[in-house]
Amino acid sequence: MTSRPASKASFYLGFLLLLNVFNFAHRQMPISLGFQIETGLGISHAQLGLLIGYAFIVVYSVAGMLLGTVADRWNRPRLIALGLTLWAAATVVSGLSQSFFQIALLRLLVGTGAAVLTPTALGMLADVYRPERRAFAAGVYYGGIPLGAGLSLIVVALLEPVVGWRACFYVAGAAGLLMVPFILLLKDPPRGGHEATAGTPPVQPPGAARSTTEVLGEIVRVARRSPALIATLIGSVFVLWPISALTLGVTWLQVERGLTMTQAGLYSGVIFLVAGFLGNLAGGWLSDLCHRRWSGGRLWFLALAQLVIGPPALAWYVLPTDSVLFYVVWFIGSFAATGYFGPIFATVQDLAPARVRSTMVGVLLLVVNLFATGLAPWVAGAIGDATTLTRGLVICSLVGFLSVPFFVFAARRYAAGIARRDG
Repeated sequence: MTSRPASKASFYLGFLLLLNVFNFAHRQMPISLGFQIETGLGISHAQLGLLIGYAFIVVYSVAGMLLGTVADRWNRPRLIALGLTLWAAATVVSGLSQSFFQIALLRLLVGTGAAVLTPTALGMLADVYRPERRAFAAGVYYGGIPLGAGLSLIVVALLEPVVGWRACFYVAGAAGLLMVPFILLLKDPPRGGHEATAGTPPVQPPGAARSTTEVLGEIVRVARRSPALIATLIGSVFVLWPISALTLGVTWLQVERGLTMTQAGLYSGVIFLVAGFLGNLAGGWLSDLCHRRWSGGRLWFLALAQLVIGPPALAWYVLPTDSVLFYVVWFIGSFAATGYFGPIFATVQDLAPARVRSTMVGVLLLVVNLFATGLAPWVAGAIGDATTLTRGLVICSLVGFLSVPFFVFAARRYAAGIARRDG
């Protein structure tokens, strides 16, 4: 009786992981081609930071929260298909850009389309996975970051010297468009199936019965009665600063460490693909293990991981590139960078009622993207223009340690947050 639900859940996880690979491959393009875009369009480090960050993140974050409310009411596979069509088409056209303004405008469109995926996908995964397995599922789904980013870096490193940076956008966008018909064949799972009590049917989409305003009003009420949720959101912002600033890493390797385009792309791609994906799996599995043993276990895991991994990860910025330790620490840092996503998203979903999970994921994305993913690259780039990128990246990495007291606070109040969740 359990094999069919398990295989169904695995199918959804595998398919949504594949979509997230495409998501982050497209999102990665200005990161993989940062130095080439700077040279081709004549832009600065700070402008590249804006292109990677706020030019994408602002609309991505706001749209993600609003579309999360839509995902809580509408057919989710159709919504994902619409988003992928928009972001893949905008990626293709990005290759025609002649100025910073043009490529930034197209990044806004990529962000709008991509904003559909994560709130919708994580809501679907929460409906097919039991609570004690959700961090693992979210961790595997977020394996799309290292897989998509890593594959983008590797393909671009091999393709760009042959066809140029513009053609790389054409290839990536066309590959995404080919996935759209397959998404339309996917069925939308019943909402809240694993929270349903015996004899109570799963929550079905309420359609137009609840407006976006009503859903957002409930989100505010949920946040007010859950200090653990608020502290988790704040801690997530701080812990993602080092990871967000590192989007300038490929450019830093070329500008200040002397690596070629092929070297920087291939090394970054292989290391992040392997270490990052393993980090996603390990972070989800270990935090689920902590969750089963202690109240707020995933939050304790997040605090401890930052304290243990943070110091050696900082060493990467000062070690010489001809040292074996440079690559060892690079691997460790990439492993740690992706281990946070599973426990963060699982915790936020645990603390939110099932009927507004997709919206709450959208709120989480809004907060971390506005104050970490968008802000950190711009700060690192601005410091890099004034002094060095090394200094900018180190300063942003130190911000990550501010997450520890917030995760500890949230862990101590996690049980109370669960108790009051559906009140």
